[in-house]
Amino acid sequence: MSFDLAHPALRRALEERGYAEPTPVQAAVLKEGLETRDLLVSAQTGSGKTVGFGLTLAPTLLGDADRLPHAPSPLAIVIAPTRELAMQVERELSWLYRPAGGRVCVCVGGTDMRRQLRALSDGQHIVVGTPGRLVDLLERGALDLKALRAIVLDEADEMLDMGFREELEKLLTAAPAERRTLLFSATLPEGILGLTKRYQKNAERLAVSSGQAHADIQYRAVLVSPAERERAVVNVLRLVDAPGALVFVSTREAVHHLHARLMERGFSATALSGDFTQAERSRSLQALRDGRARVLVATDVAARGLDLPDLALVIHADLPLDAEALLHRSGRTGRAGRKGLAVLIVPQPRKRVALRLLHEAKLKATWSPPPMPEEILAKDQVRIAAAMVPEGESTEEDLAVARALLAAHDPERLVAAWVREHRDRLPAPEELPGTRYVNEREAAAPNERPAAPGPRDERGPPRGSPLQRGPEGIWFRVNVGRRHNADPRWMVPLICRRGQVQKAAIGQIRIFNKDSHFEIHPSFAADFEAAAAMPDRKEPGVLIERV
Repeated sequence: MSFDLAHPALRRALEERGYAEPTPVQAAVLKEGLETRDLLVSAQTGSGKTVGFGLTLAPTLLGDADRLPHAPSPLAIVIAPTRELAMQVERELSWLYRPAGGRVCVCVGGTDMRRQLRALSDGQHIVVGTPGRLVDLLERGALDLKALRAIVLDEADEMLDMGFREELEKLLTAAPAERRTLLFSATLPEGILGLTKRYQKNAERLAVSSGQAHADIQYRAVLVSPAERERAVVNVLRLVDAPGALVFVSTREAVHHLHARLMERGFSATALSGDFTQAERSRSLQALRDGRARVLVATDVAARGLDLPDLALVIHADLPLDAEALLHRSGRTGRAGRKGLAVLIVPQPRKRVALRLLHEAKLKATWSPPPMPEEILAKDQVRIAAAMVPEGESTEEDLAVARALLAAHDPERLVAAWVREHRDRLPAPEELPGTRYVNEREAAAPNERPAAPGPRDERGPPRGSPLQRGPEGIWFRVNVGRRHNADPRWMVPLICRRGQVQKAAIGQIRIFNKDSHFEIHPSFAADFEAAAAMPDRKEPGVLIERV
């Protein structure tokens, strides 16, 4: 199938970007008869859904016109759960609608409000934003919805998990009744179906399957000595030599440490964690996008909402918290039909944890030792030889220099000097003696089978869940207790929204008379603390701090 059913103005943008065939979700929303319908689309992350809803909005926004008219107020808004995802959506829609004269802006928290107010006053066809900032602009009178023709809810399930139901309902209620409502979600829990019933009209339900989950991602698990985990990361990066790689660790301290070590070893690397300002985040991501950096070291703040086109490799330097986190992290590669590789660095004592994660995520991984120096050096020889193949025409000046060099030096020594200079620019591979021993011992032992999930404890998460298996959680305090009618059912969405975490990261909750204490898994505590410290418009009197 081709993009024949797409609007002509958008087809020009697709051709310029090299899009030949639609992904399954793009083909589904382009079917005849859906041009004016509300849509409920279940599609996985990385399926090309941003371009998909951009294409299906075109008949509503453009009609038969080739260009969009001036719009004093927005014709469409797109609501996304996180700043990073909103900014990515804005970038995608900007190039897609550029031939049609489309103006697209992004409105998210943690950035300059005055710039967003100016952009809205100048007139925008499409506004992309996070729920809290969009409601804030609506209540200020800066976001005018009277001309709105369509609303898109992107990753709606995550927005509900993060406690944004009230904001979503406020925006949906404020929009004109005669509009299209497009809802995209990886899963369809009861809360999503409730929104559909209340705010959509005869919605067409599209369940889009792109085949096996993460079919374009190859998984490998490498068993290492615990002391040599960092060296194994170095060797994986060296062997794969990807144009873009994302290395996940658990804490912001680990981000700073591993980033410094990779830079010291000669890698072009950048970093991202929850304590970064929005400007610092943007600079780090742009460095990876434009090739100034080839490795991004990050916490799980990068597990959602990032689309880095040349990201061919994801390394789990620290194992993720749960199977869902494993899928979200790995899903940063292998997107929209491109191939990707995800590598789990598994310290020998945590092999059963890794087996359980893969089992719960329904993934098959190839187990192997990490790359050793001799394997990397052999691969270097192949790459260097390929780089020696002449490309293009040589100028007469170049040939004159070559003749002079050949006349003055032995040809073999000249080539050897070139090879040495090329090899010296590469980070040296690491020796892994302890890991060699671990894998030799493992090869002599019978294969382990994945452990079945433990029985459920009615008072909390499953026994053996990441919160109980790992180190003790970090405790936080919120200034709401029994005298304020505090209840776990109210607190969990609040904690998720304020700290930008999923429910799986929350451990015990203890409610006292004047305040309450709750536990956050150590892997998320630093990023949670930074996010929870941000001013909150919805609950300005509710304060969260580390105990």
